[in-house]
Amino acid sequence: MNCLNKSKISRPIRGLFITNQEIGHNAYKIKRLEEEFTKAGVITKTIVNDGTLCSIVNNKIYFHLPKADFIIYLDKDKYLSTLLADTHYYILNRPDFLKLCDDKMMSYTQLVNHNIPIVDTIPAPLVYHKIVDADTPFLETIASRLGLPLVVKKVYGSLGEGVFLANNIAELKKIYSDLYRFPLVFQKYIHSSKGVSLRVLVINRQIVGAIKRINDTDFRSNAINSRSELYSLKTNEKKIIKKIIKLFQIDYAGLDFAFDEDGSIRLLEMNSNAFFEQFEKTTGINVASLIVKMVLKKVTNHEK
Repeated sequence: MNCLNKSKISRPIRGLFITNQEIGHNAYKIKRLEEEFTKAGVITKTIVNDGTLCSIVNNKIYFHLPKADFIIYLDKDKYLSTLLADTHYYILNRPDFLKLCDDKMMSYTQLVNHNIPIVDTIPAPLVYHKIVDADTPFLETIASRLGLPLVVKKVYGSLGEGVFLANNIAELKKIYSDLYRFPLVFQKYIHSSKGVSLRVLVINRQIVGAIKRINDTDFRSNAINSRSELYSLKTNEKKIIKKIIKLFQIDYAGLDFAFDEDGSIRLLEMNSNAFFEQFEKTTGINVASLIVKMVLKKVTNHEK
């Protein structure tokens, strides 16, 4: 059944999927979205962001893209998405939200004054010269404030990459000496959440559902070999999530939480391009269909 109102747009609707060069990561998402958009009578095309899609010449922006009504942006290239923001396309996700989610520390800065519980975090200093041992006494202070073990995390990253556990000062110094040229955060390690996290999916400013992700062999729940099970959100958890949704007017996101020692939740990160294969298979919810319905509603409203 075509869920598009033909009285609003009589011509064929066209959409673009813009993905990064590691297209395999998005293969399931693209396949499922293509299936659901096809059912709705929408023509889609997948384009790899290889650096040739946009250029600035004589102070003018030129896009080298086919004509379309919307873009499903499956990349983290904030520069291209920012340039696309002033075009006629409806973009999922919004460039401002994409940038906020991609930078974990910026996410925390926006959340901290809104009574949203987040994991205790300290940003690492940005360093550009070669680090020697004499430059790292501050790590002792960080360890005393957050406790050991603690987590060292790249500000930019996904799929558990760039996340490390420092069990002692020696390991902390080694991890930092390997990563100091990257923007980093240090975070409290929550023992009760070892290998476990809560993933909540949001579509069109509504909570779709939640799963608990479990990894029996790694402290990172989103690393390889994780499994998942259905999770029923408690009333107080829903209140926290709805507050985040309202704060950022979220069209689509995966919100990840750790379980604190007392069972309460603390936000780990927001994912603007959240994968949903595990979620669909665990919950039986047709996530792709919900995304398609939202996108088509946004496009038809834009055409009014």
